[in-house]
Amino acid sequence: MLVVFFSRPGENFNVGVVAEGSTAKLAHIVAESTGAPMVRIVPDQPYPTGYDDAKQIIQHELETQARPAIRLEALASEPFDAEQAIAAADRIALGYPIWCGSLPMPVRTFLDEHDLEGKTILPFCTNEGSGLARTMDELRDALPDSNIRPGLPVLGSTVQHDPADARAAVAVWLDDHSSR
Repeated sequence: MLVVFFSRPGENFNVGVVAEGSTAKLAHIVAESTGAPMVRIVPDQPYPTGYDDAKQIIQHELETQARPAIRLEALASEPFDAEQAIAAADRIALGYPIWCGSLPMPVRTFLDEHDLEGKTILPFCTNEGSGLARTMDELRDALPDSNIRPGLPVLGSTVQHDPADARAAVAVWLDDHSSR
């Protein structure tokens, strides 16, 4: 398994200002639970740290269906090639925050730029009450030839303030869905 995720630090809805985004923290829990290496999706142009400023850009990207340029950052104690790891992985845990009910556009860029045909995708997201929103349909539309497993929504506030509950949710989700 490989954990691929996008996350935004800074001011987040209902969480406050955080040095590490909620999805990044959740990705670490998934990686620790599976022993999988992690790949971070990094936009070439960082989002503002202020919530309102970031939201303006996010809404514009969604309205225009923008595909911001990204790079991939391999995160592991031993260096590895992120592109090779993605190509070789048969299962990818894909993490993202819910942005205006949708996948963040940097995640869309990632999906557009990578051949994930035949791979099992295990979606996980952070949100503040919208659950997975439209993202499961968006993933099925973007990846018609992938095996999209049931997703895991976790409140960002839970990830930030009650990591034991987040770990428990990840354990149940992985037990139910990671081996199929």
